[in-house]
Amino acid sequence: MLNEYETQKTLNPKLWDGDRLKPGLRKKFLKIVKEFYAFLEIDAEVKDIILIGSNANYNWTEHSDIDLHVVINYMQVGENIHLVKNYLMAKKSVWNTNYPLSLQGTPIELYAQDSNEELHSSVGEYSLLNNKWIRKPSADMISIDDSIIDQKVKPLAYEIEQLDANDPKLKKRINALMRRIRSMRQAGLDAEGEYSVENLAYKKLRNDGHLDKLKNLLRKVTVAYLQTESVIHEDAVTALAKHVNGEKMLDESGWMRIMKFTGAVEDAMGQWKHPGRCTMIPSNNITMRNVSHAVIGIDDTGHMKMMRPGVETYTYPGGRVFEIPVTPQQRTMIMQLRNAIQNGARYAK
Repeated sequence: MLNEYETQKTLNPKLWDGDRLKPGLRKKFLKIVKEFYAFLEIDAEVKDIILIGSNANYNWTEHSDIDLHVVINYMQVGENIHLVKNYLMAKKSVWNTNYPLSLQGTPIELYAQDSNEELHSSVGEYSLLNNKWIRKPSADMISIDDSIIDQKVKPLAYEIEQLDANDPKLKKRINALMRRIRSMRQAGLDAEGEYSVENLAYKKLRNDGHLDKLKNLLRKVTVAYLQTESVIHEDAVTALAKHVNGEKMLDESGWMRIMKFTGAVEDAMGQWKHPGRCTMIPSNNITMRNVSHAVIGIDDTGHMKMMRPGVETYTYPGGRVFEIPVTPQQRTMIMQLRNAIQNGARYAK
């Protein structure tokens, strides 16, 4: 058990009037937990639904999570407790990804707690089922049990361990996890400093090597992303150059790859509606009226023109025109394209 430390003088006024839960919140929380329990897809009896953690104690901050726990007997889910824990952790992870709920900007975290798990006697617990305190927290001093730290660590550690290096959304998942971990730590530092449960949970994640694993994964996925983008960029420029030079005309799938790489949209309004963005115009007549920047146009027959601002109409022999705006964002691609097509290009100034 950790040493005691100073706390705040009142419970979080977002949730509490004195030591009474604000009207309407109990019903709201129970509704959320009901959906979470259904999402778990288990038959275990719900023994209680409790509000626990910093927002049921005097060590809250504006960054503290609202921790809602569904109390069940893990043995009623399955005899293999290890598998049951992993299953419930996985479901919690998916839930948090798909349903990022909050109350007035405060994240709501849900957890299936084993009824056989004992907490330290000074930890505040409020029963939402019975609408009363199971254990009132102390406004003067509070001590934190290692089990409370573990409740913060285990779900995050599980999510880190389950990250898949081949997941196309891996970078997004890593960044989201890192934000949650940083936010958790900051909440603790703001409230109690070095000995807050959130900061100690952060240190445990670090000491166990989980944070290093996150950083290494992020580094690998970033390098892989940049290498892939470089190859795709070169392939896109080469394909456009060959199209303009008449070496190999782009087919429909080729244009789709070009548009995906450049983030282009197909829209007859072109630069009027999407200034500075690559666009595909389903027409061979392009007006530059009221367009503030030059645009390179390449049609589906390989003809390429530099279109100047203010000119009424440019006509192409093909049926549609791919536009590359001459803007700082597209400078690298334009320079590479010009270098690639300088010999034999049907380029009109």
